[in-house]
Amino acid sequence: MATVYLPVEATIPGMTSGERATAINTEVWALVRPAVLQLPQDTKYKYPQITHPETGQVAIVGDTTEDIYIHPDVDLTELLLLLPEVPQAEKDGLVMFIDANRGGSVPFGQLIPSTSTQLTEVEAEAEGWFPDDPL
Repeated sequence: MATVYLPVEATIPGMTSGERATAINTEVWALVRPAVLQLPQDTKYKYPQITHPETGQVAIVGDTTEDIYIHPDVDLTELLLLLPEVPQAEKDGLVMFIDANRGGSVPFGQLIPSTSTQLTEVEAEAEGWFPDDPL
């Protein structure tokens, strides 16, 4: 297991880091179970999220080696809209990669954009993501 902390920047006007992280996390879950197949009682997120105790920035906590099932009916429209800082060529490559793996699985680490900050647990701790006194 390779835990990765993915701090999410508030790069979309009108969205906080937390709102954007939740939206991205929702779309990652939709890779597995598209929204049209989700029931009201279903989970809405794939990964846990943490909030930096000083800055309020939110990070998605994932596992780069975890295989993510790609549902054959997945729709990437919303996910791509949530990634305005990712170059178009990289987005196009992601679409082709997902299309080639519909009905199969891919490691989560291969879905992380090159523009995303990726922290190990040691790096996240050094950057203050874990409070000294959690109470």
